[in-house]
This record gives sequence, C-alpha cells and structure tokens, in this order.
Amino acid sequence: MQNFGMVIKQATNQMNKHMDTYAKQFGLTGSQMSIIDFVGNHGQVLQRDIEAEFAIQRSTATLTLQRMEKSGLIQRTAAATDARQKAVSLTPKATKLKQKITAYIQGQQQAMEKTFTPAEQAVFNRMITYFIQLNGGAHD
Repeated sequence: MQNFGMVIKQATNQMNKHMDTYAKQFGLTGSQMSIIDFVGNHGQVLQRDIEAEFAIQRSTATLTLQRMEKSGLIQRTAAATDARQKAVSLTPKATKLKQKITAYIQGQQQAMEKTFTPAEQAVFNRMITYFIQLNGGAHD
C-alpha cells in the first residue's frame, strides 16, 4: 500500500521545486509568486488573509512580505478598518509579473484538468481535503 503522507510530501516538494525554478527567472521565489497571484486576484488583502490562505505563521508571513517590500514587489500600509493590521497591495513592478505568474499557475491547473476526468478530480479533492483535516488543518 502507498504511504499517502510520503506521496503528498514528495508531490509538494516537486511542485515547490518546479515553481521556484520558474520564479527564479523573475528574481522571485515560488512563495513570492503565489503571494503576488493571490494579492493580484484580490486587489488588496490584509496580512492575516495571506497567513490564512497559505497556512503560514505570522512571523513567516512578516518576513516574506518584508523581503517582497524591500524588493519593490508589494507595499504595506495600515488597514483602513484596523490600523493594527497591514494592508498589502502590489506595486507596478509586481503587477507586470502577475500575468506570467497567473499563466504558469493556470497551466499547471489545466494540465491536471486535461489529464484527469472530473470524477477523478473530485476523488482527489475529497482525499486531499480529508488528509488536511486529519492533520488538523482547515480546507474550504
């Protein structure tokens, strides 16, 4: 029998490695690419939204966002609704990269959708969702 945890870990590692390789041509990491895509799709988000979306700790998000701000990819301002929260938005530099980032992510998604039937995709989603919940995470 296949060890599901090991296969998920291998798939995640390979996906991250591939994404990092693609991101490198733009001077980014895969994580930064994902954040640019997320923020770009929402216009402006709070740092806590990024933490929730990527299931990362506040300290990790803060460090990543500080690096992105220093690189001129994002800007952080006090949120209009709560000055203790930071609102994150893309700079023109990141906005220019957004189309290429989205194309990469959509290409990955389309490859999976083309390869597997809707029924297979539904089973995969059900299994992954269960695995996330089994390990204490939440999944929409």
